[in-house]
Amino acid sequence: MDSPVTAGRLRNTSVVVATLDSSEVYIIVSLSSRTDTQAVYIDPTSGALVHDKKLGYDVFHTQDEALNYITDDSKLVCKTILYAKAILGYVVLGSTALLLVATKLDASIPYLPGGGCVYTVSESKWIKILLQNPQQQGKGEVKSIQELTELEIDGKHYFCETRDITRPFPSRFSLQNPDDEFVWNGWLSFAFRRIGLEQHCVILLQGFANYRTFGSLGQQEGNVALIARRSRLHPGTRYLARGLNSCYSTGNEIECEQLVWVPKRSGENVPFNVYIWRRGTIPMWWGAELKMTAAEAAIYVSDRDPYKGSARYYQRLTKRYDTRKNKTGLVPIVCVNLLRIGEGKSENILVQHFEESLNHIRSTGQLPDTRIHLIHYDWHTSVRLKGEQQTIEGLWYHLKAPTISIGISEGDYQHSRMHMDDCEGEKIYNDDISGFFCLRALQNGVIRYNCADSLDRTNAASYFGALQVFTEQCRRLGILLDNDAVYDHNTRKQSFSDKSWKRFDMTFEEFKRSTVLSPVCHLAELFLISGDIHATLYTGSKAMHSHILSIFSDEAAKAKQFSVAQNMKINLQRRYNNAVTDSSRHKQLEMFLGLRLFKHLPSVSIQPLHVLSRRFSFLLKPIASIDQHPDDGDSLLSFKQKNLIWISQQAADIIQLFIYLGEPCHVCQLLLTTSHGADDSTYPSTVDVRTGRDLDVLKLVLEGASIPRCPNGTNIMIPIPGAISDEDMNLKTRASLHAPQTNPSFLYDFEGVEGEMDFLTRVVVLTFYPAESTSSPVTLGEVEILGISLPWRDIFASEGPGLKLWERVTTSNNNNTNSFPSKTGSNPDVFGLTNDVLPPAKCDTSRNPQVDLLSGEDINSRSDSQPMTEISLLDPSLDTCHDRKEDNGSQRVSVHDKTPTKTSAQHYISCFEILTALDNRLGFAEAMKLEIERLRLNLSTAERDKALSSIGINPARVNPNIIIEESDINSLCKAANTLAMLGQTSLEDKITGCIGLDPLDDKNDMDFWNINRIGEGCCGESCQIHAEPLTLTLTSTSISSPESTFICSGCKRRVCRVCCAGKGAMLLRNNTGGSSNNDADGVICKLCCQDSILDALTLDYVRVLISQLRNSQAEAVAFKAFAQVVGKNYGKKESFNKYEANKALDLLLRDDEESLAEFPFGSYLHSIESASGSAPPLSLLASLDSGLQQSYWRAPASTSCVELVIVLGNLSDVSGVVLLVSPCGYSISDAPNVQIWTSNNIHKEERSCVGKWDVRSLITSSPELCGPEKSDKEGQTPRHIRFDFRNTVRCRLIWVKLSIQKVVTSSVSFGKDFNLLSFDEDPLSGLGRRASIGGTSETDPCVHAKRILVVGCPVRADIGRSFQHASSVKNWLEKAPLLNRYKVPVDSEKLIDNDLVLEQSISPSSPLSAGFRLDGFSAIKPQLTHSPYSDVNPLDASSYVFEHRFISPAVLHIQVSALQGLPEEMVVVAEYRIPEVKGGTATYFDFPKAISSKKMYFRLVGDVNGFADDPEDGGDTGRPLAAGLCLLNRIKLYYYAHPSDLGRWASLSGI
Repeated sequence: MDSPVTAGRLRNTSVVVATLDSSEVYIIVSLSSRTDTQAVYIDPTSGALVHDKKLGYDVFHTQDEALNYITDDSKLVCKTILYAKAILGYVVLGSTALLLVATKLDASIPYLPGGGCVYTVSESKWIKILLQNPQQQGKGEVKSIQELTELEIDGKHYFCETRDITRPFPSRFSLQNPDDEFVWNGWLSFAFRRIGLEQHCVILLQGFANYRTFGSLGQQEGNVALIARRSRLHPGTRYLARGLNSCYSTGNEIECEQLVWVPKRSGENVPFNVYIWRRGTIPMWWGAELKMTAAEAAIYVSDRDPYKGSARYYQRLTKRYDTRKNKTGLVPIVCVNLLRIGEGKSENILVQHFEESLNHIRSTGQLPDTRIHLIHYDWHTSVRLKGEQQTIEGLWYHLKAPTISIGISEGDYQHSRMHMDDCEGEKIYNDDISGFFCLRALQNGVIRYNCADSLDRTNAASYFGALQVFTEQCRRLGILLDNDAVYDHNTRKQSFSDKSWKRFDMTFEEFKRSTVLSPVCHLAELFLISGDIHATLYTGSKAMHSHILSIFSDEAAKAKQFSVAQNMKINLQRRYNNAVTDSSRHKQLEMFLGLRLFKHLPSVSIQPLHVLSRRFSFLLKPIASIDQHPDDGDSLLSFKQKNLIWISQQAADIIQLFIYLGEPCHVCQLLLTTSHGADDSTYPSTVDVRTGRDLDVLKLVLEGASIPRCPNGTNIMIPIPGAISDEDMNLKTRASLHAPQTNPSFLYDFEGVEGEMDFLTRVVVLTFYPAESTSSPVTLGEVEILGISLPWRDIFASEGPGLKLWERVTTSNNNNTNSFPSKTGSNPDVFGLTNDVLPPAKCDTSRNPQVDLLSGEDINSRSDSQPMTEISLLDPSLDTCHDRKEDNGSQRVSVHDKTPTKTSAQHYISCFEILTALDNRLGFAEAMKLEIERLRLNLSTAERDKALSSIGINPARVNPNIIIEESDINSLCKAANTLAMLGQTSLEDKITGCIGLDPLDDKNDMDFWNINRIGEGCCGESCQIHAEPLTLTLTSTSISSPESTFICSGCKRRVCRVCCAGKGAMLLRNNTGGSSNNDADGVICKLCCQDSILDALTLDYVRVLISQLRNSQAEAVAFKAFAQVVGKNYGKKESFNKYEANKALDLLLRDDEESLAEFPFGSYLHSIESASGSAPPLSLLASLDSGLQQSYWRAPASTSCVELVIVLGNLSDVSGVVLLVSPCGYSISDAPNVQIWTSNNIHKEERSCVGKWDVRSLITSSPELCGPEKSDKEGQTPRHIRFDFRNTVRCRLIWVKLSIQKVVTSSVSFGKDFNLLSFDEDPLSGLGRRASIGGTSETDPCVHAKRILVVGCPVRADIGRSFQHASSVKNWLEKAPLLNRYKVPVDSEKLIDNDLVLEQSISPSSPLSAGFRLDGFSAIKPQLTHSPYSDVNPLDASSYVFEHRFISPAVLHIQVSALQGLPEEMVVVAEYRIPEVKGGTATYFDFPKAISSKKMYFRLVGDVNGFADDPEDGGDTGRPLAAGLCLLNRIKLYYYAHPSDLGRWASLSGI
């Protein structure tokens, strides 16, 4: 960095951002606190940061070593190299990634007491990285991204790499545990935290930090530092962030710290003291309305509960500045109010309300430990009437008593902890410092300054208040600032009056005359710069009236002379900024903090998908190309070959890619890069997708997906849903799954069919079909598989988002419930749903007919070889269908029940019959209630349709999308979307407001929606509304509401819970009426609430239930994935800790060896059977610190031979295999014969045997391998058997065959007589010698093992040099097609049927239509679709969340019909699944055959409700369909013809 290396550090931090010629970007970081260097890869498709912590791969000894590795020892492959000093943040925003780095730093405080340098960012740079994905973003989003990069960073942000400076000095907390109130890049740093590199992105503060060195009359010198931290709890600009907000913080809130210390030599103790004060706007709900004139803005105070949250603000201050011993006495908070006082003054209304707010707080008794004292001091009036000097004297008079009472903190930093016991004060130490701080005195309480904006007056008054404290700080440190000191010739020292706080009693002139003024001027200089910075951040201009800070300098008169003109200039500049640029700057601050992203960047994914087909992935079956390329097709998975055109050897019916993914995941997207020559017909026209955990069972998840013809290099994204279960496929025919929807689901997806999820998918098979019209070789480009990968590394390390996810899913599944959040749950005030719980989830035990794509065999005839976990299939903790809490009317029939109860389907039919008892026709409200009941019952849409069909009801009769009036759809959707944004805003504010405060208990039990159950009615007498009378019920007794009542905010009458609208109604009502945000906790009855608001609540609730159900299913699947790798009991502390596991691994490996097949990078090619109660098969490859120490895998007792086909994490030079012995040990009867083969492909006939070993012969010479493991000594090498190869073998697949000799005889029933997983010292005593092994008796052994390690060295991947086609191939690629596409003239076109159908009229003389061109849609997929349903923020990047738009993607189809025949009738020509491309990209779809018709119809079908317009692109169109999906002027018909047939008109008719 710009300063010399700080003492105690080996080097300064260095950052290198290297962009290769392939457009790949690497971030190389060498931290000052570490001795190694990390290389972080930015995935060029998703933007995700990738770092595996592997030495020699992305961890290096030096920066040069890392750069040479990345560039293959040649910097010629680098497009650009940027050198920086620190990383400030990184974020992925759709198709753009932004990396913020500091390129120049100023060491503003070079050395704090105890070490640590504070750096101010003097120059920064946003690095924009364009990602290779087709995610559509609106113009408003693109503009917002640009605005974010224009945020002013330089000179206004600072950080410290080694110390926590977010709290008053000295902090009791370590660097990695900052106070979130003052961390401004928390959102921008999440990407680095997610990969375990939290220290690589600094903790950035906004404000000012600097210091000055000053001298005195004596020999002692001193340092004074001013640190001003801006709070992020109420960010924004002057007229948009005033007063209190929903986070209980005020606008322009700043914590200031004045640190004075005596510099000492190295090794000497450093004395210091520190003083803290606050500044901010008045803590109550108020604002100012800016007039478009020169007059002052009109100040107003909220007319509804203006003091709501004021007490919480003071509670936060009390908690932060409470240093009372034994918690006796009170914490003083002194508010110095500098506003104008008096009749006619515009600020007088604030003064009056300020006093009333404090009186209100005192009357409530909410601050029993706090004493708030208010001092009114009209600064401007005093300066005008008395002059500046007397104004300063008056301020000192008011501040003397509170300042002395609050005091300052003082102590020493001691370099050694050897004498900690000698410290008589409070001791502070942590891992960031080598010594400790001894504090002899602590400041208790705080003084808080305010004017209207916490700007000019506040800065001046706080300076003169801090000045008095500064002189006292110097006195206590022995720094002489007295001009009237008397020199003693005998002692040769100066003597002076040592009275504490003596300058408070001086007049201005006495102070000036008796004080050394150079330190005073140094301090004024710091305040002047600080004031300008904070004024610029808040108003866009420097501070006004700053000349008074120079009153002690010789230039005071000159500064005052020019102040009038300067103040007028600043005032005009502020007025312009407030009127023109404030809203944009306010938006910048919110985006920088990650707030309101759903508003500013509605389509941006919080957690981008991972590309699992690139790193460590490969093709299981080589595919030959015409170029005889040596990589066997693996280049199709490499981004370095982005421009590659792969060409098949000859024309083929299909091209199949068997892709083995680098990590297990749930597959979500297929991304294709169109690559072809001049003829685009050589690229495939359709694709099938199959996925599976291994090759044994591959499920068809996508069939016949259309691939349009596109320009070369186009990125085509094809969403991949999960496999549809047999049950749903049987209930809904394939035709009905994609049948055209005459009445589409504008409100929500009524016909949605949920696909299965599997986070352990490793194999993806792509089957490409060429166009029927071509007989040429097939061309392909890069192929990418994107999916959701669980954070396995965090799970094994028990840290980060992975730990949070593990705790969340295990808690949810161990509770054996799939219930929705309750209003009595974690979020009782705003986001509770209902007390009802979901009935049992469906258990899908059926299997689709499967065919082995490699051999063509029917694998259904094979034995079921699905992996088993260490829990039995009947274990209730894994079975999502077991022991669920049942709804009143939806309990299952149990074999233990004497009387059968209703099933969920029967309960649903009963609800339908009740709602149609009086009127056979359902209204919209009743249909929505019925859907809510279905979701509560956990009925799938297929089960619903089956139930309705069983009583002769067409499901369309209960579809709210059809029942609602078309004219109401748009307004209802708009209201529901607004409600979703208001709910998310409320949640964000609630989470932010909890920073620095204890959780708030809300006695109001009203939830956000308050949707009543069918049959639930008014409580009766205690309610005066009776909006919901008692109705027919499902049981013999009525469902009545609790007796608690509320007061309606509208009519002021008592109302019961059932007759109330949910809390969301107040948010929506206030938003419509323009009320302030502080009026959101009231209650409104249903009679006072508009029907449109009630309908919006109901629609939002349905969307929430659908989302919550999907999330519960995803968490259940994630839990199963965890259990099938580490077992359900993982997390219990019987497992190895990370340190012990790493140490054990080091003992097992030899020099330069690595574990090559460790999960998740390593896995199996085929599934493996397990015995009941065994650890899961994948546990054999799991890290040593996962699972229980006493658990191990074993094969079924009937199996004598097991063949494990292990896929390594990378192409490697393998030197051997290590078998970790099970805790029970081996004996002669179960010691296996081991045979190992290696290969690079899946064909057995091509594998090579590397050795065969008989373990029985080994255990005779190694008795320690026999019997139960007895020693648990720390640092001991685990029992193992190593099978060394004669020579290292370069391979990707390892076959390990374990076989034992079985003896056919009687056996003990396993699982009934003993438990192998028992933790007893000798659980198998009494069963003979076989009790120590995995069998059930002495004559019934089984194959078993603890772990299998494949050891060796990974082979470095090729850098990916460009490949050149042969000249003959080039000529073939450049050859123009025989036929070109030309536009078919259309007489007219119009939109019909809710704008979903485009009708085109065609002249009879027009040529036959061969296809149509579709320009890519411009609509976006919004991230936020409903209100949040729990305290977990769905848009929080710090936690691991499942984005439903990836798991259940919205997919569009276009159905083409034509009028044909005599008589003319509508004939369906074809239906096309529309992939996603960049907006406006031309895509071409050929018809099955050329057709002639007078009219063509293009109907848009599918999940149209999953798309929306960017709010800033055009606003509300008044139509339910997003304007970006409009087909008008987007579809053009074409025909094929030879250019010579059209002559000179050919160029004009091209399409």
